[in-house]
Amino acid sequence: MAARGLKLLFDEHFSQRQVAFVASESRLAEFQHVLGRGWSGLEDRDWIPRAVRAGFCIVTGDRNDRTRGYTVADLRAMAARVILVGGFFDHLSRWERAKWLVNRAESIVALADGLAPGTVHMVDRFGRGRAV
Repeated sequence: MAARGLKLLFDEHFSQRQVAFVASESRLAEFQHVLGRGWSGLEDRDWIPRAVRAGFCIVTGDRNDRTRGYTVADLRAMAARVILVGGFFDHLSRWERAKWLVNRAESIVALADGLAPGTVHMVDRFGRGRAV
């Protein structure tokens, strides 16, 4: 069962199937994908506030303020809890991304569980987070 109602929302940098697999097999937290919420294809400026209001910790591979539409300061101001996946992720194949997510799910959940509203962390290939 999901730990204390923790909810993680993965953006389109992640495969919906991979997120669904981790959700069904781990039960560490509630894992959802933007596609499953009906937010696929929306601009980040549209779905991110919805995710924050719904109580999600957002997990994204979009580290670029310009493409994301929000700066880290904006995310803090809206009390978002965000985990940015480091640049290493961009260079992984789909298979390697799937393995990474399965192997780091516990680390991601532990990090998300400790994030206060208005906190943004960058996670490395080993699942370790640091505040940005």
